[in-house]
Amino acid sequence: MLEKDIINICIGILHKYSPLQKITYQENKFNKNRKNDGYLKLKADSGFTQFVVEVKRILKRPLPLNLFFENISRDKIPLIMAEYINSSIASELIKKRINFIDCQGNIFINIPNKIYIEVKGKKQEKQKEKQSTILFNPKGMQLLSILLNDESLLNNSLRNLQKMSGISLERTSKVIKELKENGYIWETKKNYFKFRNKKVIFERWIENYGERLRPKLLIGTYRISSKTSFQKIAQILKNKNLSFAYGGETGAEILSNYFQAGCIDLFIPEEQSINVIEHLKLAPAKEYNIRLFNLYSEEIIFPDKSINIPTVIPILVYAELLYQENDRATEAADIIFNKYIKKY
Repeated sequence: MLEKDIINICIGILHKYSPLQKITYQENKFNKNRKNDGYLKLKADSGFTQFVVEVKRILKRPLPLNLFFENISRDKIPLIMAEYINSSIASELIKKRINFIDCQGNIFINIPNKIYIEVKGKKQEKQKEKQSTILFNPKGMQLLSILLNDESLLNNSLRNLQKMSGISLERTSKVIKELKENGYIWETKKNYFKFRNKKVIFERWIENYGERLRPKLLIGTYRISSKTSFQKIAQILKNKNLSFAYGGETGAEILSNYFQAGCIDLFIPEEQSINVIEHLKLAPAKEYNIRLFNLYSEEIIFPDKSINIPTVIPILVYAELLYQENDRATEAADIIFNKYIKKY
């Protein structure tokens, strides 16, 4: 969505709120060196309020709020306009008292003794693809996860990629074909491919994780003795020669050496789940303290030799943390992003 379309839609949403009597927007045309995109003036019964506006398509973590609103005068109030702001980021912005509005109708404007509007939780409307796509279906996302983690794998044979990702050869071929047709990858020299804009496809992968890939990966939720640490679980599984890796909160604890997990997130081959449940003495539970996910490929085990206990690749740890939508998980997600993913 173009920036001007985001502005027009957001202003249209503001017009629906009766406390607001007059709304004017001025684009920042005169000083292109400034970070901010424009100025919004709202008139209510209590008088005028002026905002400095930053326009973003979709907000992603980490949030560089200091860069959005640097060098603004004290009489100007920050406001973010976006195509979409998910509920987790909306909660963080509200906590930081940053005003925002998105094209879905999520909004927070809090001017003490003047204006208070808060709406959150509205989901992003899914746009229909011009063509049917496999890229962001579960199987396509499995292959994309290993390609995003190691871009050099783009130059492997289809047969090797099929084996690495655990999907069919036909689907592997379709994923690579669509990456080429949609301009996500390009041939830098003969038969050598790279991502054209890795950040774009990474962000789309993250956006689709919770709705499309995660439900296919989650084997189940269980209770385990509170005395059983993830270190002890690792030892039990090693002794039984069972494959495993930690993700989500547990993966973040291992990778960050800082965060303390509240739930154990364990990836195992789905075909070994009965054995794992038996050896760990797990009981299915809605009020759980351990989640089992499908370790769909050995390629998603993070190959960092400095880590004693295996984790899945950081992109999967990050995606699961963001899906949890709580402050602890969000904090851990920022750490993982800055330490391992920012280089993407």
